Amino acid sequence: MKTTVKGTILQLTELQKNYLDNLMGRYCAAVHWSFKRLLDGWKVQDIRISVQAKFSLNSRQANDGVYDAQSTVKSQHELVKLHYENAKAKARFTEKRIAKTKSPAKIANLQKRLDKEQRQLAEWQYYLETNTFPPIVFGGKKLFWERCKGNITREEWREARSNRYLSRGDKTKGGNLNTRLYEIAGQSYLDLAAEQVQASKSVRYNRITVPIYLAHKPSKKTGKINGINYRQMVLNYLKTGNAYQVEILRRDGKYYVHVTIEEESPVLDNVRGAIGIDTNPDGLGVALVDYLGQYRGSQWLGEGEWTYARSDRRDNLIGEMTKKVVAMAKEMGNALVVEDLKFKNDKSVTAKFNRMSHGFIWSKFLEYVNRCAAREGVPVIKVKPAFTSVIGILKYQHMYGLSTHQSAGYVIARRGLGFTHENIPKELLDKLIKKKPEFKLMTNWKQWSAIKKAIQKHLKQKGVNSLVSWHVHRKELLDIG
Repeated sequence: MKTTVKGTILQLTELQKNYLDNLMGRYCAAVHWSFKRLLDGWKVQDIRISVQAKFSLNSRQANDGVYDAQSTVKSQHELVKLHYENAKAKARFTEKRIAKTKSPAKIANLQKRLDKEQRQLAEWQYYLETNTFPPIVFGGKKLFWERCKGNITREEWREARSNRYLSRGDKTKGGNLNTRLYEIAGQSYLDLAAEQVQASKSVRYNRITVPIYLAHKPSKKTGKINGINYRQMVLNYLKTGNAYQVEILRRDGKYYVHVTIEEESPVLDNVRGAIGIDTNPDGLGVALVDYLGQYRGSQWLGEGEWTYARSDRRDNLIGEMTKKVVAMAKEMGNALVVEDLKFKNDKSVTAKFNRMSHGFIWSKFLEYVNRCAAREGVPVIKVKPAFTSVIGILKYQHMYGLSTHQSAGYVIARRGLGFTHENIPKELLDKLIKKKPEFKLMTNWKQWSAIKKAIQKHLKQKGVNSLVSWHVHRKELLDIG
């Protein structure tokens, strides 16, 4: 598991600052030049040799610059594939809406949207077929247009395009040959390779050494570290001699350092059960099961502030909730089971829905739980989310007296332990299904889909549109006295 620790350079002399600025400028120029040559079809080895001479970089710096450019090209091709698939799905979704709509006014509006989506689809299809991608601007398109309008100076634009230096690690060279980290008397230092001293059989370089601060949060009262001691994590990692990556960024006259290390993840032995988590915009439905899939408890961990807090505050609240459920799983010796949700922009929706869905915490929570659980040695199992809420409401909600989200969490936990087939309760089968032989030939999910549609049909007759109200009308629909 890769972990990036942030820091800042504390002090630079004028000579060191000038050299670092010059190095960043040459490195970024090498990346831009390599990017262009890759698009022109040059061989990677030829680019590396040319970069080293053209921008006065050593062989490792030249290799890092070419690697940086290769990563950019690869990511752009991946984005083209993603945008193409999303555009195709959006067009199909709108076509289905047009087919179902009877209102001429709605059809006209949807047709305009479909025309726009088809133009976008044709554009992404062209890039995919020609193995190209849209033009990119190093420094950012937004800033580029500001420069075109004259809102920023040429110096500010050049600053945005030459403010970065990347140095990859090498285990055979003690971690990172060009950019080393070490500690003396409690102070961390960054040591960079500067200009070459002399050309001989053994190449030597002058070094630039600057003090740096690595992020950690000591308490003002007790002096203990709040949270994870990232600084000590890096220092301990340096003793292993393994490779680490260093990136230096210049912003507003300050120099920031990002150190990326490979964090080892412990493994939890003797898993005794699972905790299923149903993720919602305002909290988590948590259910505990044993290794046999039997119910052992549940709770609702509500956090209404997720729906309206600022992004930084919301991220912090999500992180605290993540630590809580991971600590619970670790203490009980259980695995965490979450839904394997796919976050795709593949539906044509309204601006209102986009605003509402943007605040949802699913992706952020799953990202945090993966990292936090790996750090604590708690296994994370991802399951398909299909029909978890439906099965929970129709089968387990009444049985155990659970809320909608807790019952969904129970189904998720069982599915994570391998109980993927959920039998239909006999009372539902007898009341709602007439053609039982044909019904038995269906897959389990199709069976639950048929049950859901049959119940929704009965609920609509009572003016109820949501399956959540099922438990209110359950006795009446099933003729239970």
